[in-house]
Amino acid sequence: MADRSKINHEFPPFTYEVERGKMRELVQAIGDDNPIFLDKEAAIKEGYKDIPAFPTFATVPMNWSNTLLSIISDLKINFAMVLHGEEGYEYLQEIYPGDVLTGKIRVVSIDEKAGKSGSMDLVKLETMYTNQRNEPVLKANALIVERK
Repeated sequence: MADRSKINHEFPPFTYEVERGKMRELVQAIGDDNPIFLDKEAAIKEGYKDIPAFPTFATVPMNWSNTLLSIISDLKINFAMVLHGEEGYEYLQEIYPGDVLTGKIRVVSIDEKAGKSGSMDLVKLETMYTNQRNEPVLKANALIVERK
């Protein structure tokens, strides 16, 4: 059962330097062949200053920093019972290779819901990312489902 005392809790910030190689790996794994996500010249031709981050790129810093595993542990969630609920992203600025992102995660809510196979906790997280100039660049929302 998720620790409800953590609602509105903010976790220590984490940083992640955006790597061109990780951006390319994500796009290739997804199978998107849009050249603006693979070719710097194509991106510049379309008005970007470099290759922009793919819309779901926010999963990369969260997973590669091991932040999510730490949060699941801190919230006393049974990892073996976790389902990915949903993700949502609101880009406030483009993210480019070489940017250094700082993410601050807050627990928005923890709600219990009855399902067909039992009850579950729905844990909503919000992550605000800023770049190396302390400018907000991305707001990410995630829903973690813990089956009981």
